[in-house]
Amino acid sequence: MADGDNGGVGALLGWTGRRSLGVGAYLLDLASFIINALRERGGQRHYFNRATLQTLLSQIIFTGVDALPVVTLLALAIGVSITSQILALGQTLGNEHGVQIILTNVIGMELSPLLTAIVLIGRSGSAMTVDMGAMKLHGEVEGLVLLGINVNHFFVTPRILGAAVAQFTLAIYFAAIALFGGVLLDNLISSVQYTHQLERLAAVLQPEQLIVFALKNLLFGIVIAGTACFHGLRVRTSPTELPQQTQRAIVTSLVLVFFMDGLLAIISR
Repeated sequence: MADGDNGGVGALLGWTGRRSLGVGAYLLDLASFIINALRERGGQRHYFNRATLQTLLSQIIFTGVDALPVVTLLALAIGVSITSQILALGQTLGNEHGVQIILTNVIGMELSPLLTAIVLIGRSGSAMTVDMGAMKLHGEVEGLVLLGINVNHFFVTPRILGAAVAQFTLAIYFAAIALFGGVLLDNLISSVQYTHQLERLAAVLQPEQLIVFALKNLLFGIVIAGTACFHGLRVRTSPTELPQQTQRAIVTSLVLVFFMDGLLAIISR
């Protein structure tokens, strides 16, 4: 009986160790892929040429501009539901300064980057994985390599940088709509006027908070696009690999985004 229990514990520990090593190796491969993509110049004197710049602008438009309707609706919903509740709570407690701190920390620093990242993962991250996976599946990537074209320089790097810029810009836009839109809509619905709160929100922001906000969003965009391209290029010959890699890219991006958000929250305390 004791030998059976020891065998079960040993098997569990062995499985845990193998899984941990597998996750560690995967994270190292992913980090190496992203770092190499950002360092890659493709033998060019300049970081961008006309082709890569066009890919970068197209990625910013697709990831950022085309996502504005969804982000706007989501930000307004957050503004009406959460911002109005925080304002009402501050009115009840009579602590306006505490309300301003809560609004900037919860809406501006946490919900805006996280919800924007979730939109980008579901919308742009999945699309990038399918795009890169389809190119790999149809042999287009191998053909470009045979022609001497650097895939990282022409396809991966612009997507990563474009997603980082779009994430950062959309998070700022989300925070502005959620805070200002929530206050203005609450003024229309409620008899209490909260417009004076808007004038004091900027005063409670600290420089280190802005630095963490910028770093967080840039990292989110890099990780989302890097993970999407990484899994897209892992597609080999079977069409069934495309949805599998897309699902893995989405799940991995979500886990990494929440993990980085918690880690930065602990570090920035």
